[in-house]
Amino acid sequence: MTETPTNKVSLQDKRSQAMRAKICHAAIECLDRLGYAETTFAKIQAKANVSRGAITHHFPTKQALVAATAMQLLSNAQGPVERGDTLGVLPVYDLIMTSWNRIVNSSGGRALVEILVACRTDAELYQLLEDSLLDWDQSNLALIAQSYTSTDGDREDTELLWSIARNFLRGLLLHEKFVSSPEYLTRMMDRFARMMETQLSVRPTPDLEIDQ
Repeated sequence: MTETPTNKVSLQDKRSQAMRAKICHAAIECLDRLGYAETTFAKIQAKANVSRGAITHHFPTKQALVAATAMQLLSNAQGPVERGDTLGVLPVYDLIMTSWNRIVNSSGGRALVEILVACRTDAELYQLLEDSLLDWDQSNLALIAQSYTSTDGDREDTELLWSIARNFLRGLLLHEKFVSSPEYLTRMMDRFARMMETQLSVRPTPDLEIDQ
């Protein structure tokens, strides 16, 4: 069967996407292990086992690569809110603990914190990510407001509470090396999740509201 130009382009696109994903994965590992300052093209190249040209073809600068990696990580970070569990929306306690265990306290979560901290001092990186981060923030808050509500039912308060939760989780990641033991960290997470349960709850479905 003769391969059409459309098929050729599609195959090329798939290869390009696979290469970009491979490079970003290597960047995540480097950011997690080495931090932003020590993550270089040379170290990403070695981790990905690709040529320097393969990296620069897709990402002309370190900042461009890190920005693309950040957007990939942020897309994955929506998971606990979007998917819930097999029974539907996760209870607040489970949402907080799942966000910590699966998203924040992971290689990708630690890499993302490195990127966000770097945005404070790397103007080029911040410029590349500023609009995307603002858009993601609004999208994430909107997802939360669809499924959860604050105790007083105010949407702004719901979004504020979730922003507090996200910042606590990221801050705890930075604080992790300074706690006395892993058990103490677990206690902190449990206590915080229990506190959030008193402020947020799963939004009742329309059918339940009618029944009530």
